[in-house]
Amino acid sequence: MWAGSKLQTVRYEISDVFLRFWFRYIEKHQMMIEIGQYPLLAKVMSDDYATYTGDTLELYFKAKMMEEMKYRAIGSWWDPKGYIDFKGNHQQYEIDIVAIGSDDKNIEIVEVKRNPEKFNKETMDEKVRFFTQKERGSGGTKGL
Repeated sequence: MWAGSKLQTVRYEISDVFLRFWFRYIEKHQMMIEIGQYPLLAKVMSDDYATYTGDTLELYFKAKMMEEMKYRAIGSWWDPKGYIDFKGNHQQYEIDIVAIGSDDKNIEIVEVKRNPEKFNKETMDEKVRFFTQKERGSGGTKGL
């Protein structure tokens, strides 16, 4: 949503649920199907189920927000550079849904979790702080 012309990282997503399923499991694992490796395919699908349904839930909420007709832009946001955490691992700030109000004065920032117990308020607050600092500095979001 905020990708400038200089930015090289772009994400595309298929919004049709059937096509998303097809390309994620059927087309990608066509050889398993052709040789009858159905138990292995079932394991692949089972192992990936939480990620797939989480992504699908994000698409659902984006679609519901679009139906409300009160936003001029709805998308995801991530910092391509990321940061190094206290363990020395590279991490990225990623926000599931950022929606800019049609008045350009309001922004809704949404974290989508299938399991509410996995939501961490402190982590979300840190993402929001990082997002607002980054976007204010870049002029990337009108109205912030």
